[in-house]
Amino acid sequence: MHYKYFLMASSVLLLSACGGSGSDDTPTINGNEIPILSVANIPSDITKSQTIELTATASDNDGTITSVIWEQTAGLKVLDEPIAANSVIINIPSALSYSPKEYAFNVTATDNEGAIAVKTVSFIARNAMDEFAAARLLHQGSMGPTLNEIRKAQGLSEQQWLESQIALPIEYHRSYLVKSPDQDDFRYINRIDGWWKATLRSDDQLRQRVAFALSEILVVSDANSSLSSQPEGMVTYYDLLLKNAFGNYRELLEDVTLSPIMGTYLSHLGNEKADDALNIRPDENYAREVMQLFTIGLEELNLDGSAKLDAQGNTIATYGQSQIEGFARVFTGWTFADSETFKRKSRDYIKPMQAFSEYHSSKQKVLLNNEVIPEGYGPEESLQIALDNLFNHANVAPFITKQLIQRLITSNPTPQYIERVANVFNDNGDGVRGDLAAVIKAIYLDDEARHFGSVLSYQGKVKEPLLKTVQFWRNLDARSLEGEYRTWNLINNYGQGPMRSPSVFNFFRPDYQPAQLRSDELVAPELQIAGDTTLIGTMNEHFSGLVWGTAEARDDLNPKELYVYIKSDMSFLKSNGVGALLEQYNVLYFAGSMSADTRQALLDLDAYFNDDEYRERVSYLLYIIAISPEFNLQY
Repeated sequence: MHYKYFLMASSVLLLSACGGSGSDDTPTINGNEIPILSVANIPSDITKSQTIELTATASDNDGTITSVIWEQTAGLKVLDEPIAANSVIINIPSALSYSPKEYAFNVTATDNEGAIAVKTVSFIARNAMDEFAAARLLHQGSMGPTLNEIRKAQGLSEQQWLESQIALPIEYHRSYLVKSPDQDDFRYINRIDGWWKATLRSDDQLRQRVAFALSEILVVSDANSSLSSQPEGMVTYYDLLLKNAFGNYRELLEDVTLSPIMGTYLSHLGNEKADDALNIRPDENYAREVMQLFTIGLEELNLDGSAKLDAQGNTIATYGQSQIEGFARVFTGWTFADSETFKRKSRDYIKPMQAFSEYHSSKQKVLLNNEVIPEGYGPEESLQIALDNLFNHANVAPFITKQLIQRLITSNPTPQYIERVANVFNDNGDGVRGDLAAVIKAIYLDDEARHFGSVLSYQGKVKEPLLKTVQFWRNLDARSLEGEYRTWNLINNYGQGPMRSPSVFNFFRPDYQPAQLRSDELVAPELQIAGDTTLIGTMNEHFSGLVWGTAEARDDLNPKELYVYIKSDMSFLKSNGVGALLEQYNVLYFAGSMSADTRQALLDLDAYFNDDEYRERVSYLLYIIAISPEFNLQY
């Protein structure tokens, strides 16, 4: 694997002087002019594994140069000892980490009377991803990379790609939500259509991937709920996740809490203070889930995600009934924005909820870590105190960062990996807690994620079924002639759909452990939806889409149906042969992990067809890739 690096160079002239006089612009020592020294050939971009030559030019106005000495002062050792030479050839070591590495060298010129001039040459050598490294990062950091996106990422460092993605403007899904012809209102299928369009077309792929991960942690769903009739509100909630994906977790937590979609889903919208006469008790649903699922979990955790134990070796509960009741009181008095009264609701599923003080419980509220909101506090102030209390609990960093790592990188991160990222959650380096941009960069730039010095015999995670189809559709320009993505049966075909979870616990639990992995103490969350029905449905969907659903297989296209377009792959196969096509697929779909056995299986399949059957050859190669074990794992 070859890596290139970015280099910043700076030079500092250090002069030895004890007084005296000389020419107007050349310093002297006791009347002797010191040498004039310059260094050339410093490239503007230095990469690891690169070989560079640095050249020093020295002269002396009133004498001769007796020596030019190079000595390394920083960086991995490339000069074992000082070297006397006008130029040195430096072989920058290969990448052992994603981290940029500083190198520094002193070059000293000495004249015949002992006067010296010293220059320090320093530069930063960075990674420059090759095609496999770029593909691996984009498999982790996008909804499914295209070959063009991988090519554009080549030569960049991992950090450069991440920072460029974070800087991109947000491509909100709301702009892709359109009504179908002859419809007066938005419908469920319009939301799904908008999700496909935004996911397939957006440039801010890292943000889209992180928001997708957040949608499986901070879960709302319109499956079998009253939210199925609120597609505009559901899209607004997803956009809320996009907005906060690189923001602060505290702000995200507040936006989620005040979302009327979340308020409806977990029933704290319209939650009232206790009234014994009317047998009303504050609803505890959101109070439980905001603790159990959105912030701290059920057990006290160490920073590395492991459970804390008491003196008897038992786990320690993070909260009890008194905290549930306390938070339930916090979330009373909130309903739809712009409601005429608390009872006469506006049904506005777009704006954040607003509070009605007369329906808020003013009783004492017991929170975490023995913090108490005294009697008499109103809804807005109680909410701020309560969310700060949750956000500042020690569990939040390991609990949330572990789940993000699992959704983005690997199902089984080491405790050390979790702790490193949790430390960034607690402090981004500037004293800020909860900075998600810093957390996301730490997740992706960790050496464990980049496979540098990995201590693991296992890597990565099972790909989510939906994301596999997204990559094929992004690469093969999937579309209908009418421009709509009308995919009604996502759950049957994939076992999942965007914001279609059967419960607040997502499609799969982060600790799901198939029986085959128990002896190794490994988890594979995505396999919780890999039942017989889903596996068969997904395989059938891939066959239908990649073999039957190619536009090139039809003389007449149904304007309502989705087709993929494989003409460019057919042309590449015709011009370059199956070997070259498989090399391209190895980059695009396997990030370099295609084994010799898989390659041979694809070659054997291709041999069944006549040479000029380019459409059939491409379609069946893509289908076998889609169901191959190596493609189904994100390394």
